[in-house]
Amino acid sequence: MRGIRAVGIATVMTIWAAGPSWAQVDLEGGWAARQHEDGPERGGGPEVGEYQGLPINDAARMRGDSWSASLWTVPEHQCIPHPADYGPNFSPVRIWKDLDPVTRDVVAYHTEMGWMNPVRTIWMDGRSHPPEYAPHTWQGFSTGKWEGDVLTVTTTHLKPGYVRRNGLARSEKATLLEHFIRNGNILTWISIVSDPVYLTEPYIKSRNFFYDPGYQMALYPCSVDIEVERPAGEIPHYLPGTNPYLDEFAMKWALPREAVRGGAETMYPEYMEKMKGMTPLRKPAAPAPAGAKR
Repeated sequence: MRGIRAVGIATVMTIWAAGPSWAQVDLEGGWAARQHEDGPERGGGPEVGEYQGLPINDAARMRGDSWSASLWTVPEHQCIPHPADYGPNFSPVRIWKDLDPVTRDVVAYHTEMGWMNPVRTIWMDGRSHPPEYAPHTWQGFSTGKWEGDVLTVTTTHLKPGYVRRNGLARSEKATLLEHFIRNGNILTWISIVSDPVYLTEPYIKSRNFFYDPGYQMALYPCSVDIEVERPAGEIPHYLPGTNPYLDEFAMKWALPREAVRGGAETMYPEYMEKMKGMTPLRKPAAPAPAGAKR
């Protein structure tokens, strides 16, 4: 009897060791966004020239300084979906999986974001990423693996995008690393963007979602319209040194110009000490009314 029990325990332990899927969590379903982190940026968006806290280089700064919000009125830009690394900023998400009909293994997960309904496939079957010259898309090419109960996803082959909606660019050479962590009805989605073109260090964000049973993803209508009349081929932009709005954010909050220009140094608490030796920008005093006594 004792021998049978030992064999039974050994069998159970063997099955447990061979079945790491027991540690996996269920990510399927509808997830609503929580915007308590970085709320202003994820709502109305960042302000012009607001670069602090981002590990950007000079090339990224020049892209941001040259950018004009009127770009979104150009017909070719009106219905562009957010790329895979930006979509989780504020959109709800729906997640589902494909199963192998014989083995019941998960072949792929799919995510659909609310803005423009982009669908991404995360391959779980061990396939390799395509060669560098393969086509790039807004959602890129994603592969995933379970590390305990954390789903880790690597994405390459992204089209050029942005790290912020104020012109700070992200190149097609970037790699996106993500971790999906479920704790009860809360899903934490961590994304790490590494870009050799525009970033000097990885850019890390975390976004929280809560489980929303019965959630149905609505279709996002988008029509291309002539919002601003302009000559054919004209693209809104600023030449270097001509953007008149770059100091508005710093003056609004009386911050030093150097601080809002960003860079990896501005990500760390120690930078606050350095700021004490900087001169804050302030709005010019309003001119005195005509005829007022001085």
